[in-house]
Amino acid sequence: MDTRRRPSPVSRTPLPLRSSLLGRPAPLEHLARRLLAVAACFLLTVSPGLTVQAEPGLAAGPPTPAAGLTAPHPAAHPTGWIALVPSPSVLRGFDPPGDDWHAGHRGVDLAALPGETIRAPAAGTVRFAGVVAGKPVVSVTVGAWVLSVENVDATVTTGDEVHPGHPIGTVASPPHCTEGCVHVGVWPQGRKTEYVDPMPFFGRGDVILLPEAQAPEELPEVPHDSGRSGAGPWGGHRNGRIPAVALCAVQTAPGHLLRCDAARAFDEMSHAYAQRFGTPISVTDSYRDYDTQVILKRRKGRMAAAPGTSNHGWGLAMDLGGGINRFGTEAHTWMQSNGPRHGWIHPSWARQGGSLPEAWHWEFAGA
Repeated sequence: MDTRRRPSPVSRTPLPLRSSLLGRPAPLEHLARRLLAVAACFLLTVSPGLTVQAEPGLAAGPPTPAAGLTAPHPAAHPTGWIALVPSPSVLRGFDPPGDDWHAGHRGVDLAALPGETIRAPAAGTVRFAGVVAGKPVVSVTVGAWVLSVENVDATVTTGDEVHPGHPIGTVASPPHCTEGCVHVGVWPQGRKTEYVDPMPFFGRGDVILLPEAQAPEELPEVPHDSGRSGAGPWGGHRNGRIPAVALCAVQTAPGHLLRCDAARAFDEMSHAYAQRFGTPISVTDSYRDYDTQVILKRRKGRMAAAPGTSNHGWGLAMDLGGGINRFGTEAHTWMQSNGPRHGWIHPSWARQGGSLPEAWHWEFAGA
């Protein structure tokens, strides 16, 4: 007789469908999960009104404004800011990332050389003037928006009130990019991660420049074949060195200066333009002093007039945007018909088919 104790029967409970070595779902459990995911996607597809509750701490949609803040409607942004530098050129455009954590370009890079003055775009308050992450930065609050510019050595301090065209700093050395530029960003107050394209704020339109290959070695002298342009010496002043007391502010284009009779005539014309199009004439450039022309010549080379010869240096020429700067637009046609009534003409050399077509360039010939 075998007296050895036999092992008692083992209770056979089902083993969990999970690998004890890898910690991965067993095939059946994995399949079940996939079926559930497919079913959820199907419900979302056929039920547009269905909402999904996110787990605590996870975003279920786009971020909401901070308490007490209302996001400005995109169409409500200003369009009359003046250019931060004369005759701005965009070296790199606005290219925001799809998500905040991805790389992208949350502003624009404007050509500007070290030492060049940076101007306030509109009336506002200096929000910050200092260094961020090793880069000199100036930011200005303008209404519901904030504009920042880097690399810029500030000539203002935090809290300063500024007006359109007010110098707020100079381009630092080294500049933001190797070829010489500043980086410009714009966002709604209180929502810094929601950067927007700065260019529509300036209302400069698509300034047309001759392709580099078509540019002349030097700009030709302005021909006097029309006999109508009044852009030339006056009052015993030198080009680009006209004292501020001899110039007047353009009321419909803050930050711009002209000879006083030209400024008054332009404002009358701009009011008439606003009755037709709903907004004043967009101005990108007006009186340009000698030092500014020196920098512009360095920056644009053969595309800019030699210092002391630019018609802008007499306070009798303006560069216009908002559609006037493109041949054939309704705005440009309006200027052709109505500009001379107010003493403003499109010189023959700048007309379509002229020696140097510039749809945007207009001069005061007198009433």
